[in-house]
Amino acid sequence: MNPLVTAAVWLALGLLASAALRRRTARLVAVVPLVGAGLTLLVARSSTVAVPLGGLDAITGLDRAGQGVLVAAGLSMTLVILLQPSIDVSVGRTIGIVGAAATIAMASSDPLVTALALTAAVATLVLRWIGQSPGRATLAAGRVTGTGTAALIAASPLLPLAGFTTGDRPIVVGALLATGVAALLAVYPLGGWAAGIMASLRPLDIAPWLILLVPVVLLIGERIPGGVLGDGSPVFEHVLLVVGLGSAVWGGIWAVRGPAAMRYGRVFMADIALCIAAVEGAPVSPALSGALIIVMTHLTVAPILLRSADAGLLWPRRVAWALLSGVPPAPTFWGRLLLLEALAAGNVGSTIAAVIAMAAIFIAAVLACSTRARLRPASGWSRRLPDLAAWLLIAVGIAIGLAPHSVSAFVFGG
Repeated sequence: MNPLVTAAVWLALGLLASAALRRRTARLVAVVPLVGAGLTLLVARSSTVAVPLGGLDAITGLDRAGQGVLVAAGLSMTLVILLQPSIDVSVGRTIGIVGAAATIAMASSDPLVTALALTAAVATLVLRWIGQSPGRATLAAGRVTGTGTAALIAASPLLPLAGFTTGDRPIVVGALLATGVAALLAVYPLGGWAAGIMASLRPLDIAPWLILLVPVVLLIGERIPGGVLGDGSPVFEHVLLVVGLGSAVWGGIWAVRGPAAMRYGRVFMADIALCIAAVEGAPVSPALSGALIIVMTHLTVAPILLRSADAGLLWPRRVAWALLSGVPPAPTFWGRLLLLEALAAGNVGSTIAAVIAMAAIFIAAVLACSTRARLRPASGWSRRLPDLAAWLLIAVGIAIGLAPHSVSAFVFGG
């Protein structure tokens, strides 16, 4: 099956769900990412990685890692929907478009196709955010993410760089690519635009960016080979190293000091910032493995922690925070250890910044575990099913911590 067929199904189901479903059947929106994840398993795997800046071969197919990311993200998005206290069916349209765009971006080797797919996803998200909560935060999100996708589009006519690895051209391309990746992952400016929307939007409105788009952009960023950029390689790597570490420290500190409702979002952004800093700024072998373990952990606990604290799941939430704390055998311990190992191979400053960020994340997780919430009374299946689903997710998270490399190899290949 061609990835374009999978993308078309994502889009069609999303549009159909938002048009046909009503309040009583709103949870059927979960069918959109569930079917998308299932079809991704049927897509023919490519024998080569889709490098988004060189081949100009358009849709070349999904490799094993791309399939793993999209399947895991689709299943996580399904559980996010099922565990929400209430559902707005119009989110189905957004999920369908973002899922389709993520599939195309992950399967494409043409830099322009990749950039246009990400632009479609970002435009859909921003328009929904502004429609749900018009204000400075959502407008800032639109400006920054729009700048990021514009930078990727601007870089695409200059690619591939065959025969132009020296001079001004590779430097310009490296700067544009770094700007695009940093903006879409919210590591520029220090997570500011993402922190703003987390304070003004419901978790279900943020989830398509957090779950479906961020892992894809992170993997695309990793696939930009520094050697091909020539003189632009130091620009690309150093920019993402500096802004990544800066955003990780900033996000970790505000996860401790900021409102409890925004704590998970801050921790998520700090972890992603550490991942992009290590993968791009310190490109040694442990970095990608650590980043994939971190991503897989967040895709596992996000359905629990994106549910409001007063809506139940008190003990699953506490265990989920323990999995994010970095205390062994939590999966984040192994993931952050591999990231730290990669950063330590660079310079002392990077190591110190990473340790500060990781320490702040640990403190934030401890504070979250000790938070008491006023729970809404619930009985019968309305309470038991979410609890059962949450504990199954916790079991998956524990399994990742006990066998991180085996589980990540099973999901992402390698």
